[in-house]
Amino acid sequence: MSVPTQKLAEIIAAESKAATFPAAQAFAAHLTERFGAEGVIFYGSCLRQNTDQGLLLDFYALVDSTTQALGVVSGTFARLLPPNVYYIEMPFEERVIRAKVAVMATGQFLSAVAPETFTSSVWARFAQPALVLQARSDDVRAKLEASLAQAVATMITRAQPLMSEAYDARALWVRAFTATYGAELRPEKDSKAAELVAGDLARYTAVTQAQLGQGPYPAASDAGRRAGATAWKRRRILGKTLNALRLIKAAFTFQGGLDYAVWKIERHSGVKIALSPAERKRPLITGLKLFFGTLRQGGLR
Repeated sequence: MSVPTQKLAEIIAAESKAATFPAAQAFAAHLTERFGAEGVIFYGSCLRQNTDQGLLLDFYALVDSTTQALGVVSGTFARLLPPNVYYIEMPFEERVIRAKVAVMATGQFLSAVAPETFTSSVWARFAQPALVLQARSDDVRAKLEASLAQAVATMITRAQPLMSEAYDARALWVRAFTATYGAELRPEKDSKAAELVAGDLARYTAVTQAQLGQGPYPAASDAGRRAGATAWKRRRILGKTLNALRLIKAAFTFQGGLDYAVWKIERHSGVKIALSPAERKRPLITGLKLFFGTLRQGGLR
């Protein structure tokens, strides 16, 4: 089943309205003003830990038009290869808070969580808990809440063909996150997916039961597993390539983007990169070199 059940939709709607700490609320309001966002979604490690101390806040700022929000050049890149990612700081209560902010057109975001969307980067990210901290209207909030519920349903549907034996919610989500990590430039530790699920097991159990009923759940058929394995192999190749291209784009769409791209590649692929002063002066050419160099050294496998 790829359409969220009513019970799943209710769980996610309630979850998305949960209270959070003041720094996150203030940053979301800042993003609404800065980008003219019609919705701001908060997610990631700061949400899980309920603090931003020593961490980087994670947001999606959803806009009507990327060119209006970002300008013609950056906005066009955001539309062609969404989202654009920015590092932003703001003062708050006599300190500085920092965030990684993805800017994306609202319509593209809604499409990116749909079951027909092949690549996993958005629906896998927002199958995890997320809060809608800013919404221009009740209608926008309802659309964003529905999109978060759809992300959970899509994640479950995409993961089910990977299950070779009867499984419970924990096994499903560990397998799902392991697969999606493999489809990005992020070779996480083998234990990362299990840690993520264990940290909020009641939530993952509740959403699974809301969508699939009580477990245990049956293994996928042989044909289903073969089709699932093929799909995830393609998803890994396409997902890693798109992530690498987004890093190239980041190298010349915002200040400090080249260093951000290098840091991301080194962190998630293990490929070490040293940039010369001349390379820093040519971010587009350097970005392309980063992509093909990382590919040759095995960073996109």
